[in-house]
Amino acid sequence: MTGYGVAEIKKPTHACLVEIKSLNNRFCDVYIKNNFSSLEIEQKIEKAIKDNIFRGKISVFIKVDSHLAEEEKVVFNENLASSYFLALKKMKEKLGITEEITLSSMLRIKDVFQIEKAEKTAELWKVIEKPLQKALNSLQVMRKKEGRNLVKDIKSKIKNIENQIILIKKYASKPLAKYKDEFLEKIKELTESINIDKGRIEMEAAIFAEKKDVNEEIIRTKSHIKQFVMLLDSENSEPVGRKMDFIIQEINREVNTIGSKVNDIKISSLVITIKSELEKVREQVRNIE
Repeated sequence: MTGYGVAEIKKPTHACLVEIKSLNNRFCDVYIKNNFSSLEIEQKIEKAIKDNIFRGKISVFIKVDSHLAEEEKVVFNENLASSYFLALKKMKEKLGITEEITLSSMLRIKDVFQIEKAEKTAELWKVIEKPLQKALNSLQVMRKKEGRNLVKDIKSKIKNIENQIILIKKYASKPLAKYKDEFLEKIKELTESINIDKGRIEMEAAIFAEKKDVNEEIIRTKSHIKQFVMLLDSENSEPVGRKMDFIIQEINREVNTIGSKVNDIKISSLVITIKSELEKVREQVRNIE
């Protein structure tokens, strides 16, 4: 689900701005942009996000204004300096140079001294943690509001599917005996001049009629719908999106079976309508955690 959260703290010693945006996504992908370079802190940020959000493309922007974010220090590259000194000494001997190798001459050599930016990780995390949680809470409030609207829309589509199932049951309620009689009538028309075992024809007609019965599929579909609605109404904080996705697949499978079993234009039209609604629900369910 989409959402946005922002939080900022300002103190005499430091300031921190955190912005979090989320877009719809089947999985939880976290992208972090900041003005410091601590892998440990980034891992903590990602963990905090994934502890609260299970689906979504999450973009996190953090700006820290503090001496903690970047502390410069000078590093002496001893190995490089030693290599330069030995090379210069060798050059003196080879060329007969009498001039001494001095400290000032060594300082002119590139990269003998380097400036590195160090971070005080533990203290930096203390600065970031509170505004990060505030922004995350703000994001969750917006996502929950959108989630409630999403649930209403999904429920209306599920209700429409239920109504289509009721109509299918009505149109498919033709007695099995009638299917059998229709099958026998067609066989008789095709085999008037052929000597065929009537007992075998009766058996095949019974099997054909049995295959046209979609009552079991309708019962299972209703059961799946009931489970789905229960998950929608659940107050449980556990993620239910993947369970819903699975139930939608099961409903779709049962509806496909109904469509393949019953050769009726009205039922075929209802099956197409249900599959269209299911696809819309499936897309929305992928945004539910």
